[in-house]
Amino acid sequence: MKLGRAARKQLDELIAGAVPLEGDFFRSVAFHYFHPDDVISGEGTRLNGGRFVPVGVKAVFASLDEQTAFREVTTRKSALGGRNQINVGEYPRMMYVISVVTHRNLDLAATLPLELAETVARCLGTPQHSASQELAAVWIARGIESVVFPSATGVGRNIVVYLANADAGSVVVRNRDKVLAALRRPRLPKRAR
Repeated sequence: MKLGRAARKQLDELIAGAVPLEGDFFRSVAFHYFHPDDVISGEGTRLNGGRFVPVGVKAVFASLDEQTAFREVTTRKSALGGRNQINVGEYPRMMYVISVVTHRNLDLAATLPLELAETVARCLGTPQHSASQELAAVWIARGIESVVFPSATGVGRNIVVYLANADAGSVVVRNRDKVLAALRRPRLPKRAR
């Protein structure tokens, strides 16, 4: 994607004005990735990339609310398989709450100058991620740690955290120890179920 002069200037100004971000966000994962450390490892994006994440970059996606996280999963399945139902093989799923603290966040869901807003809209309006990945490469190279962006579903907002740019411990699973203890708990005897 080639940025015009106006969009490039607007992006430079947005990057220069990056602000801290702190909060709790929602991440839905298939049972293959239930371990809390897998949830925030960034390995999936490193291998496959994603919207606003080039292949080779470790990043963690999440949504600002639980409903958006669920819509993201079903919409992605629809784009890949032509249906909006989650494949039965992807159940059970688990919704994690992750806490994020970054120092340099961009908010693409805020009101943006016209040329930059049109560029972001083009990135969200296609199932292909190459344009958004090219755009993200610009701010990743300039040290941006996280980006809030509108959901491609048309409702809600998401976040992506670039692990190499963020401080260690910037993304943590809430209640990690309790989740691990529950995963290790022995099965109940049949009559106690």
